[in-house]
Amino acid sequence: MISCQSAYATQWVKLGEAEISWGYKTPYRINLMAPKGIHDLQDIRSGTQMVQFEIEWLAPSTSQAEIQKHFKALIEGQLEGPESIKFNQTIINRFLNKLPQADRFDRWQLTYSPDAGTQVQIEGEKVHTLIGSEINRALHHAWMYRDPVTTSKLLTRLLKLGK
Repeated sequence: MISCQSAYATQWVKLGEAEISWGYKTPYRINLMAPKGIHDLQDIRSGTQMVQFEIEWLAPSTSQAEIQKHFKALIEGQLEGPESIKFNQTIINRFLNKLPQADRFDRWQLTYSPDAGTQVQIEGEKVHTLIGSEINRALHHAWMYRDPVTTSKLLTRLLKLGK
């Protein structure tokens, strides 16, 4: 398993991309990346392999409040219920407070490691590490299993190869 510390030196291969819509607005495109030479479909789907979600912001400007609301809904929508949300609220709030506004062409990388958490980089600068297996799984599943179309678009390269 590759550690998050070596994630910076890792050569990433793009597996697929999907545009994420908020109703009538498409604020960002998400690219799913895997370490070069290490991409097993089942491991990626189950969250047992390191992957990177790269966000390319498309909207001219997305406010910090909109971003925080979106990420809060992403994570909380994947947690098991009110008790799980309440238990993880401090971790969620710390993460949300690190997220700034985004402008068109900004790039964020969220490097997910099942063992080390999710490292958040904005424009190449590390801003936060999301620790906690339940929270990390929730964020991974929020994109990976958003809907069947998004899942297939994110995994396009692997699905074509039949891996």
